[in-house]
Amino acid sequence: MGSHLPAPPRQPGYTPIAAAPQFELRWLGLAKLRLPVNGDTYTLEAGGNEVGIDILGGQAAVSARGPSGPTDYVQVGQRPSPFSGPPTMIYLPRATTARITCVSGPLEALLFQAPARRDTLPRVLRPGDVRAQDFGQSNWQRSVYPCIGSEVDADRLMMGETHTPSGNWSSYPPHKHDSEQPPEHVSEEIYHFLIDPPFGFGLQTLWAQPSRSEPPEQAAYAVHNGDSVIIPSGYHPVVVAPGFRMITVWAYAGDSRVWGAWAAEPEYARLLEQPDPRLETETPDEQSG
Repeated sequence: MGSHLPAPPRQPGYTPIAAAPQFELRWLGLAKLRLPVNGDTYTLEAGGNEVGIDILGGQAAVSARGPSGPTDYVQVGQRPSPFSGPPTMIYLPRATTARITCVSGPLEALLFQAPARRDTLPRVLRPGDVRAQDFGQSNWQRSVYPCIGSEVDADRLMMGETHTPSGNWSSYPPHKHDSEQPPEHVSEEIYHFLIDPPFGFGLQTLWAQPSRSEPPEQAAYAVHNGDSVIIPSGYHPVVVAPGFRMITVWAYAGDSRVWGAWAAEPEYARLLEQPDPRLETETPDEQSG
């Protein structure tokens, strides 16, 4: 029913956070990279995995050698912190060796990976390349940046950021992607949380309904800046405390790679069609209270 991973130590270098087959994962892995000083480098060996890199802060130069030949990206990353603008992400194919250098530090990045079944093409997605998609309304409005989305030639990995305003819900109405019932397809997901100011918190909820005749399996986690939650299955809405902003860096992977291949919880799906669902359920006495 998912796993909550507290923020790892904030240390220089490469810090693994989770990887299959840990925590019921079949495909995904997550790590953090911190290069504090200009000129610091890290060499990434992708092996059989495709890799998505989210530049959280600072600026990098990336020199990659992969199936399609050499690729060099200079001055990648434009925001000093995650909350100062849209994301920059890099997608690297399997069998790639990449030298990542801090150009303007400290450089902080998240690295998601998934096993790839074919050769693909590298990409860099800068802030002007991805348009934010606004989802929801009222206190469940948020902006989604699907950076490594359907327009990127990837095999399994999809990756992006969701920016949630103070007090709002995200991943809402509750949805899941754990059944092969098209348009829903099976994929697992990892959420990594960033909170501003960093002493704030959010609440991650998860549940699975085996059948309407059985009680749901449920879990809830208080999440803080730098925490991660593994989501192998089930519904997984999340909310940030009032007075704080939240960015959820997410990645999901499965055998099918289709944006939007999820299913809303049937009893909540009506929220997608009603401009103000609270007015639909209140009685006149409740509305005046």
